Amino acid sequence: MVKVHILGSGTPTPTPDRFGSSYVIDMGNELVMVDCGPATTHKLARAGLSATDVSTVFLTHHHFDHNVDLPCFLLVRWDQATPATPILRVCGPQPTAAIVEELIGKEGVFRRDIRARIEHPASQRVFQMRGGELPRPWPVWQARDLVPDELLDGGTWQVTTARAAHVQPYLDSLAYRFSTPAGTVAITGDTAPCPEIVELARDADMLLCCCWDHHDGEEQIDECVAEGMVGNMCGPEDAARIAAEANVGRLVLVHATPSVAEPESASRAVKVAREIFDGPVVFAHEGLELTL
Repeated sequence: MVKVHILGSGTPTPTPDRFGSSYVIDMGNELVMVDCGPATTHKLARAGLSATDVSTVFLTHHHFDHNVDLPCFLLVRWDQATPATPILRVCGPQPTAAIVEELIGKEGVFRRDIRARIEHPASQRVFQMRGGELPRPWPVWQARDLVPDELLDGGTWQVTTARAAHVQPYLDSLAYRFSTPAGTVAITGDTAPCPEIVELARDADMLLCCCWDHHDGEEQIDECVAEGMVGNMCGPEDAARIAAEANVGRLVLVHATPSVAEPESASRAVKVAREIFDGPVVFAHEGLELTL
């Protein structure tokens, strides 16, 4: 059984209920994370999941609401690791590899923290209590910059990349499709409707699609204009059209703005989506667990 955990289903605007983006696919014997937005490491723990069980992190793009908790996650996973913990893989559009190096490399911004935990006797004792042997090694990882139309083999699962239409040329943005023994799940990240996303989602069992706003009414349009997202993000109508055209099994609306996440507005988003897409529609909240 494969589960999809919605850790973060918000935007750059924090609210009491949602902030930023992050999703975890529980493959049964390992966890795969997509995006590492604000407080992801804490949300992971709240979901009953362990950072050391995450084998791979995929980043869709380098806006802070999708990657700002990456340093926290990297440090926690390294600090909590045992000798049996596998090497972490971090993949995403350029400059993912450089960002990881700049965070936890030997000249990275967290080098002082890491060095203290390696060399201080109290930290060494904690490391030994977890089964480690001195000298404690520096963090080890594998980082890779990805481009559209790549296929990566995770052993029991595979992932395909596609271009997402979002804030180019300032940032590169990717969407991902995961093929597992239990089915397929496509995750758009931030994107406007585009043919690449439709093809990536083709016949997927589940589609997690951004749902920035309704894109109707002066208040909503003004909010999108203020955030610079007109033409850069899907609303519920767009998400539903993608799901219908791609013939997906289930549509999950994520990355909702505070206005569209209000109960009445969220209900309207689902209603609008169901008028276009005849499959199940879920408006995601943080902490939601779905079975593929």
